[in-house]
Amino acid sequence: MALVKGTNSYADVTESDLYFEDRLDVDAWTSADNTSKAQALVTATSVLDGLYWAGTAISDSQPLAFPRSAYYFDPRLGTHTALNNEVPKRIISANIELAYHLLNNDGLLDDSGVVKDLQVGSVQLTTILAPSLIPSVVKRLIKPLLVNAGSNSWWRAN
Repeated sequence: MALVKGTNSYADVTESDLYFEDRLDVDAWTSADNTSKAQALVTATSVLDGLYWAGTAISDSQPLAFPRSAYYFDPRLGTHTALNNEVPKRIISANIELAYHLLNNDGLLDDSGVVKDLQVGSVQLTTILAPSLIPSVVKRLIKPLLVNAGSNSWWRAN
């Protein structure tokens, strides 16, 4: 199935290309063909939709996790904000950034790039860390919208 905004992706290739016009370090995106970009956006949406989001979907028949009905604390505004049954800009940006991350890190989804130790001649590297599935730029964008801001700890007052 081809990319259909609102059905299997939060962003399309055209708006993603516009997003990257003013961003540094985008060679993986600009050198990719439109089919690869669309696949990356659909895959990124699938990853995002697997997370635990605050609030509830506005319809039980909608194909994606957003739009949702919820309130969240927007750190930029410093106040609680309603989602108003729409897809927030931060989700669209997170979708685009995660798609770029997937294009830029081939093998990320199947762990084919993981190496524990590497030695070439007298140079030895150990504990080589693979890139995270969700990079920090995406985590910063989505954190306010996750249940409990993405924390798995709980707090109880008594």
